[in-house]
Amino acid sequence: MLRTTERHRIGLIQEGALVGLIGAVLVAAWFLAYDLAHGAPFYTPSVLGTALFGGGGPVVVSLGLVAKYTVVHAVAFVLFGIAVTGLFRIADREPGVLFAAFMLLCCFQVAFIAILRVTAEWALDPIPWWSLVVANLLATVGMLAALLPRHRTAWHPWSRRHDPLDA
Repeated sequence: MLRTTERHRIGLIQEGALVGLIGAVLVAAWFLAYDLAHGAPFYTPSVLGTALFGGGGPVVVSLGLVAKYTVVHAVAFVLFGIAVTGLFRIADREPGVLFAAFMLLCCFQVAFIAILRVTAEWALDPIPWWSLVVANLLATVGMLAALLPRHRTAWHPWSRRHDPLDA
């Protein structure tokens, strides 16, 4: 991991891409492990790839389809990582913006499942909703683990706040 002093040497795009790829890899690793545990490697990206490219036809595990979906998945996470990193960089100067970054991450948790439910509800039958939640939580934790140490000035004021109920 990069040290805080090295943060200034890396641009927003590079940092955001790194953060996004961390999230994408964690999601992909979770679903690979999940699919292997159920005896169907690459089944989940095949379902999601079919939903995205196949129009809801029968799900066939295809490495070509998995590769196409993986590219879209990685690009989406990189763009999301850049957005979140941008908010963290703004929060370095204005810590109140950190709340917006956390709200974006929370909305991210719900948005994918909602989009999938609206556009390809049939895909939720073979992929349990809780596995999507676990994948998104892993991505969020991984992305925060990369961002928080590098943006201490953003979250430091929040760490000093006290619970008013403790008084």
